[in-house]
Amino acid sequence: MPISVLKFGGTSLSDEHKREAAVRNVRRELDQKKQVIVIVSAMGRLGDPYATDTLYSLTKRDCLPDHQQFLLLSCGELISAAVFSAALHQRGIKCEILTGEQAGIKTDKTYLADICSVDPRKLLETLTYAEVVVIPGFQGIDVSGRISTLGRGGSDTSACAVAANVKAEYCKIFTDVAGMMSGDPKIVSHASVVKRLHYDEAFHVAHQGAKIIHPKAVEWASKGGILLWTGDLTGEGGTWIGPESHAESVHSVTAVENLVQISVRAQDCDELFRLLAEKEISIDLISIQPVEVKFTIDHESFQRVNDLLQQHKIDFRCRKNVSKIALIGSSIAGRPGVASAIVTLLTENKIRIWQTADSHMTFWILLDSHKSASAQQLLHEFFINHDTVTIQE
Repeated sequence: MPISVLKFGGTSLSDEHKREAAVRNVRRELDQKKQVIVIVSAMGRLGDPYATDTLYSLTKRDCLPDHQQFLLLSCGELISAAVFSAALHQRGIKCEILTGEQAGIKTDKTYLADICSVDPRKLLETLTYAEVVVIPGFQGIDVSGRISTLGRGGSDTSACAVAANVKAEYCKIFTDVAGMMSGDPKIVSHASVVKRLHYDEAFHVAHQGAKIIHPKAVEWASKGGILLWTGDLTGEGGTWIGPESHAESVHSVTAVENLVQISVRAQDCDELFRLLAEKEISIDLISIQPVEVKFTIDHESFQRVNDLLQQHKIDFRCRKNVSKIALIGSSIAGRPGVASAIVTLLTENKIRIWQTADSHMTFWILLDSHKSASAQQLLHEFFINHDTVTIQE
């Protein structure tokens, strides 16, 4: 019998009405003769009683050993699993709960862990007598046998890792958003749901600022060849992610805000990159020129980088409050007309470009953060809503 994996986010389970809608989606799968695995996040968001951030705020970090802190962090998903299991039982659906450990989810470390493997034997055995298996997301077990937590987006990753290892027909991730959008609807007017994306395109959209789904989840789906869907509790529309590419050359505009651009002399870059690697500081948008090297870091890392540079007497310049805008589409890079159109459009609207870069599916622009919203709107209107730029084949 085919298996489907459904993941419900915290806002999708935050009240009884939404849990009823989630149960209807489970029932729909069962009516299609599917075995169903459900992954749940902690219910609600910060301020709600069982949200992970709320539980985290109950103690002072210095007062609790790390491994006990991780136990606390994993409680929200366990509570959510029990509550949703009760909702299923109430409607006559036979279900069992398996913890991350019982479901065979093994991780590389205890905190902010990556999933190394999933042993599906217990999970598949449970499906022989239960219609539905409910698993708390965000957690697994590390090499020492302790409960581990995966970090932000961990439940998405749990769902796709499980789906890949049980060879599910597909994995559906339910959120409070209708699907992966062509732009941030809070910023871009006429943003629309992108109906279909290739795994690589979805990974780029997720990695470049869209928070609908975690990039690691897309990686697991791609690795397992699992179709991935994301949308809201209606179960309609949404975005399908798989091996097929989107038809449009540009389908999404995203943004990463609150960055800092660092510039150093080229002669210092080898030493600097070594120091950054030793301190596990991530850098992005690297531009290496004969005289100067530029890269970006997130604002939270700036003080550490600043201290490191001064400690080692490396001269540098920095530009704070910059944003990285990404245009994403199949084979966008290297297509004549795209770069010219972007530069012309932004320059005509008095938006200064500090740096650009491209890859096979993404074109990045670094600009001042106070111009970010305007740039996103302009680029979305030009490339997606009207698509008036002439691209030479």
